[in-house]
Amino acid sequence: MKKCLKMCISVILIFSVLLFLNSFGQPVQAAESNLGDEEQLMVDLINQKRILAQLPSLQVNPVLVKIARRQTNDLMENQDYKANLITTGTLAAQLKANGITYQYATESITIAASFNQARNAWAKSTSYQQTITSKKYNCLGVGVVKDKTYVYLVQIFIGKQNALPADLSSSPTQPVSYPPLPSPVSNTNPSPASPVALVPTPPPAQNTFSPTVDEQKMINLVNAQRAKYGLAPLKVNPDLTRVARLKAQDMLENNYFSHTSPTYGSPFNMLRQFNISYSTAAENLAGAPTVEMAHESLMNSPGHRANILNPNLTDIGIGVVSGGIYGKIFVQMFTG
Repeated sequence: MKKCLKMCISVILIFSVLLFLNSFGQPVQAAESNLGDEEQLMVDLINQKRILAQLPSLQVNPVLVKIARRQTNDLMENQDYKANLITTGTLAAQLKANGITYQYATESITIAASFNQARNAWAKSTSYQQTITSKKYNCLGVGVVKDKTYVYLVQIFIGKQNALPADLSSSPTQPVSYPPLPSPVSNTNPSPASPVALVPTPPPAQNTFSPTVDEQKMINLVNAQRAKYGLAPLKVNPDLTRVARLKAQDMLENNYFSHTSPTYGSPFNMLRQFNISYSTAAENLAGAPTVEMAHESLMNSPGHRANILNPNLTDIGIGVVSGGIYGKIFVQMFTG
């Protein structure tokens, strides 16, 4: 069987039958899952697609990870998907044995010569793309194992009762989703400030300044992109950073996702309120669980990408706050 596999199969991509079953067992409590590098990359790739489709990220379930890893090990040992089912049982049986409550469940099983080959196969599979962007699912488990010849990958998707309804328009409450990126804003040689009502007095500036880990990571990604196009790196501006942090916090506290703040007005009014002068200015906003996902979404948007690669901009300030339905809110402020 192993020789046949080597000669005949470069990539196997298998989906189990979608289960439409009544839920059973007890809900599994959320817990940390220590994912390997390629397991984490799988999760990031899936959730990036969902963000671009304006869907919430799938939550990693540690019990589903345990089941997926057991399946990958059995696949490696048996070299046969059917034998794997005999050893571990059907997905429904495994979920029931582990007390997983669900309404929908399916899985993807991939055998490939390398992770990149598997990734290319997923990109070309219409059914796989439909699965990872389905509104039915809200939990995920992944497993990866390798031998000298192949990499074995299992992804388990389940939908619990709080998954998004298939028809969002019929939902009685506001659906949880990642926002479309608002159109980027930029301004050159600005006109006099428009009046803004009830603008609070800016808090005093801090004497010390240092970017947070997330802020520094995003700064590095932005400047790496500029370097690819022969552009000078943006200089981190403490005053811009302060404004970006306040804007991000304001968005979280006032539950909006827009360039126009109910507190500070437009980004350009806000800059003037904080006595930041400029000839050219711009703002990018993103909502995502990780810096990498936010950055990729911005770079995939022509207008936001243009701000990041604008040769007339020289300074940057980034604010990142955790919370809300997106996981984190990212504000990029640019001046030149």
